[in-house]
Amino acid sequence: MDYRSFFEQFQDYLAPKLDTYEQAIYLYIFRHSRLLGKDEVVIGFKSARIRMACGVGTRGSPMSEATAYEKLTSLASKKCIDIISSERSGRRMRLYLPNEIQGIVPGKSKETAELNIEEMDFFGVPENRRFILERESHRCFYCMCGLNPENYVIEHVLSRPKGNNSYRNLVAACRECNNRKNDSEVADFLRTLYRESFLSVAEMKERLGKLDQLKNGILRPVIQPN
Repeated sequence: MDYRSFFEQFQDYLAPKLDTYEQAIYLYIFRHSRLLGKDEVVIGFKSARIRMACGVGTRGSPMSEATAYEKLTSLASKKCIDIISSERSGRRMRLYLPNEIQGIVPGKSKETAELNIEEMDFFGVPENRRFILERESHRCFYCMCGLNPENYVIEHVLSRPKGNNSYRNLVAACRECNNRKNDSEVADFLRTLYRESFLSVAEMKERLGKLDQLKNGILRPVIQPN
């Protein structure tokens, strides 16, 4: 990521459209997601709000829980974040960089980027494979073990020739899962991993949810230039 470009675009174009609390929350989410190469993050704002910013009322008082959730909703309405789900440990969110938000950075269009991403080959074009690995936060889509550029493969969810090379049909996987899955259905393979204690019941359900998001085009890779 070009951090200088990010902060210039944030300060010059996005920050003027956000109030102080929205800026604090946006940067906090950025710190715990995109800065770490994560496409999504779960944050519990009941406790996290205390570490974000002090209010303008009583000196040293953090923003209230109600204000934190109000500003979170406002950020979503401004297309700065997507609130994907509400979980026991907090809200699962996806943050968009200034140049990924339509109408923020002059000359940048999120709609154009999304149109192009549907046409991209993430398997046959070697330099595009890293975007799938980064989308998975460097973990196997199936068993969730850690991956690195040396030990992973890009795996077709629906095997060829039926499946294509779009981001909707590709995941990063460890070589063992790639070999074991073979041509089986992903949902069936995930249940096999659960039965063999590679996944807990909660992890299996979470993976099945990710599979639905993948098929529906929700799990888009973040495209960043080299």
